[in-house]
Amino acid sequence: MTIRVVVDTNVLVAGLIGGKGPNREILRYCLYGHLQPFVGNALYLEYQDLLNRENIQALCKQTSVALTEFLDGFAAICTAVDVHYLWRPNLKDEADNHVIEVAIAAHAAYIITNNVSDFAHAELKRLGYQVITPEQLLRILRS
Repeated sequence: MTIRVVVDTNVLVAGLIGGKGPNREILRYCLYGHLQPFVGNALYLEYQDLLNRENIQALCKQTSVALTEFLDGFAAICTAVDVHYLWRPNLKDEADNHVIEVAIAAHAAYIITNNVSDFAHAELKRLGYQVITPEQLLRILRS
């Protein structure tokens, strides 16, 4: 059974910057089909925006072309969801609300993020997903 997830931008970028580690491993699990990532328009555009930044390209030691090719490949394995209902206001940081909206629309089991605290004070809780770090999810997958 494939686990439905939403990969926060910080996990995607950290996985590309670091050659090893839990963030990269999460990307591998997605690419191998063990995790099914879901994405909405806002999340995809956020991925695209960050990977087009020169400082991120330098940290990844990749060209914009290589990162665009990676994103195209990653997008091909993602399932796109349309968010029809905005769950706002919910988080203190408005920029994170779209991640929750994708998780709800996708019926995702997990939002994978390195910034769990950003989601800790959500006004709406218990909507079917769990916010989890890459390390925590890897422990679950390996058990």
